[in-house]
Amino acid sequence: MSDNYMIGPGAHENAAANCLADKKTEEAKVYAILALASAVNRLAEAQEAIANA
Repeated sequence: MSDNYMIGPGAHENAAANCLADKKTEEAKVYAILALASAVNRLAEAQEAIANA
């Protein structure tokens, strides 16, 4: 999945922090997992770009 379908870098982290501030821990966990998935996706795309350079 491309990041084009995900919210921008940092947004998942911000959403998780906001949920924690509002005591919405379950929703914060979801955003934290999405932040990790987005970071891994960006890393994979960078690795592919390096490999193809």
